Amino acid sequence: MRTPPTRLLAGLLVLLLVVLILPMSTAQVAMAQQKISLRFWMAADPVLEAAIDELLKGFMKANPNVTVQRDAFPFPEYHQKITTAAAAGDAPDVFWMDVRTAAFAAQGSLLVLTKYLTPQNKGDLIDSGLIEPVWKGQVYGVPMHELTEGLFVNRAIFDEAGIKIPQKLEDAWSWDEFVNHARRLTRRTGDRTDVWGFGVLRHLGDWSILPVIAQNNGWVLSPDLKKATGSMNSPATVEAMKWYQDLFTRHRVMAVDPIPDGFPTGKIAIFQAPSTYRAFLDRRFPDFKYAVVPMFKNKRCAVTAGGWNVSISAKTKSPDVAWSLTDYLTREKHAEWVRASGYLPVRKSLIAKDQTFKQYPWEIFTAQLQKCAIHRPNTAAYNYFSDTFLAVAKDIALGRDVQRTLDDAAGRLDVALTRGGR
Repeated sequence: MRTPPTRLLAGLLVLLLVVLILPMSTAQVAMAQQKISLRFWMAADPVLEAAIDELLKGFMKANPNVTVQRDAFPFPEYHQKITTAAAAGDAPDVFWMDVRTAAFAAQGSLLVLTKYLTPQNKGDLIDSGLIEPVWKGQVYGVPMHELTEGLFVNRAIFDEAGIKIPQKLEDAWSWDEFVNHARRLTRRTGDRTDVWGFGVLRHLGDWSILPVIAQNNGWVLSPDLKKATGSMNSPATVEAMKWYQDLFTRHRVMAVDPIPDGFPTGKIAIFQAPSTYRAFLDRRFPDFKYAVVPMFKNKRCAVTAGGWNVSISAKTKSPDVAWSLTDYLTREKHAEWVRASGYLPVRKSLIAKDQTFKQYPWEIFTAQLQKCAIHRPNTAAYNYFSDTFLAVAKDIALGRDVQRTLDDAAGRLDVALTRGGR
């Protein structure tokens, strides 16, 4: 029996509608059909806020039915703001998250993004970018960028001393070479130190010191993140921390207390700082002449990496739309964000395409990111770990017995890790 022409035409129309609708994602359908409001939170920084606002304007222009409200909070209180909001059932839909991903995921505050992150999207991220936002095999965030460190050196002081400034990763100073340079550049008048050979922006924190431990093939927690004893107080870690202690007590090239703006004012010759420190120097001290050299190394190269990831609240009412915003910020507009923010790219495609990152000094940072990156332990007990490590570093800088200090800290951390889980 032949199908009547009217029924055939109706069937074709239905088929056409299905074909037209299928390519649209759930989020696209939702955004096209209803008014949706999302809240986005980040850590406060005038430059970064301005950069984010430009991206958000673009997202809302492309999706006129979606409104994104952006708020920012000072870093010292940022994570507590998220914790309080989540506990009250009022967390923002989309927000920045860092190494504390594990802690928030363990509390059930973060949406699992594994199903959204396609193999192609995930494959474009460098390995270092998929450490902090992953917990127990699930992805809870997508990196916006990465951050790593280098050594900034005072050109005038180095030129006067006749010390060669390395500009390639393979020419990084060994521990012995670094100490020799730092000792040579330290200047004293009696008991007063006029120029310190070495200084660190993130003074005595795990971010700055963990690379020293890793460079000696030591570490602070077991691979499963459940125990500190045997790692925090291992021979390799103890040896590394004794070397670090010598910078304060034996060689006297480093001050126990931080020196505000010590590097650009000529009070510090070699300064360990993140790649974003360049923008600060160029803006605040435009006439100051400096160079960037790779981090020192020992048995291996190591430098801390990390950055802000974008996570989604487990309680968001619009998960698909929240993912669209996340993908827009972290993938579609990644190049724009890197240019505006001054952070390092986390996408292989951008590193390969943009010649900027193949030129000095960016080449140093990106090479270290790909070959030497380590991360702070992404344990749910990270806050306790960080506070404990800071206390350990202060004690060691003041000359306390290294082995005993690390033994005591390892014992305390074992208890906290047992209680807090991974």
